[in-house]
Amino acid sequence: MKFAQFFHLSTGYIPGSIPPVFDDSTKKPIPACGSDGILYLDGRWSVRRQAAEAREVCLKRGFLGFTLHAGESLLRERVTREYEAVQPL
Repeated sequence: MKFAQFFHLSTGYIPGSIPPVFDDSTKKPIPACGSDGILYLDGRWSVRRQAAEAREVCLKRGFLGFTLHAGESLLRERVTREYEAVQPL
């Protein structure tokens, strides 16, 4: 199984702050949840083609960037291409 994991911007929550404190300087890309957060890819494609497809869908769905993964399942996988930003933070 090969897939792309998409990322969106975190809220900027400062861990341990009570009451909760949010700061723009601590915002960072985090994995998106839900069915739109991943894209299953054709295993016959090269990594270059997979990245091109992921980049296109990432922009259409409004995410910030993506990583590529391969493995037996969504829980047993490894990163095959590190985070690539397609939109600025």
